[in-house]
Amino acid sequence: MNEWTLKHRGRGMLMTICALAVTSACGVQSDLTNLKDDTTHLRAQMQVMREEIALQEDIDSLSVQIKGLEALVRGQMDELLSMRADMGQRVSGLESRLQILATRITESDRQFSAFVRRLESIQVQLSAPVSPDTSVAPSRSFDPGELYDLALRDYQRGSYDVAVRQFAQYIEYFPDSDLADDAQYYIGDCYYTQSLYTQALDAYEMLLDAYPDGNKVPATLLKIAFIKVARKELPEARSYLERVIGEFPDTEEAQLARMRLDLMSDG
Repeated sequence: MNEWTLKHRGRGMLMTICALAVTSACGVQSDLTNLKDDTTHLRAQMQVMREEIALQEDIDSLSVQIKGLEALVRGQMDELLSMRADMGQRVSGLESRLQILATRITESDRQFSAFVRRLESIQVQLSAPVSPDTSVAPSRSFDPGELYDLALRDYQRGSYDVAVRQFAQYIEYFPDSDLADDAQYYIGDCYYTQSLYTQALDAYEMLLDAYPDGNKVPATLLKIAFIKVARKELPEARSYLERVIGEFPDTEEAQLARMRLDLMSDG
């Protein structure tokens, strides 16, 4: 072979090698591209899986919360039903008590009406003219304490309106009895217990005017003082408290008056 031929063949082989190298490089580049695409795809799938896992965890958490809420609602419903049942029992019991109270009031009114009729009958008999040869006496014996006891029972039961009427009736028929000042005191107490202070004051002051030497005067003065305190009329309240202590120093009312004065001084 001559030199030209060798050179020509050498160039051909070199070109072939270059072509193979280029071809090989293109294949590697293609593989790298495919690998990169696969990696990107895998990353995308992993991200989707992560999101699905997070979503599932959220669903599980919500499921737990829903179950907790359902349990709470059931507990509240049970408590509500229990409260309704208890309230129903209380209402039923209250209705029974009101019915009993209404029955007692009706019975007291009936007894009071019968008692008044008896008093009126006796008054008629006592006011009838008496002949020289005969005397008119009541057809049956009569105890004034019966009306007082009836009024006192209604006061103790809390039937204050009925008790006031009965005590007033007692005072009207027996103004000079030993229990008349007690009856007047309890009229005041009926109003005082209901915080009807104006009516109570009127009743208490009436007692002081009508029965200044009665055994209920210390208690009456003390109650007037308490009313003055409730009305924020402190100077007048102090005056009545000092009157109780000064006029009735050894009584229980005086001890209470001293305690009340001490509280007012501390205040």
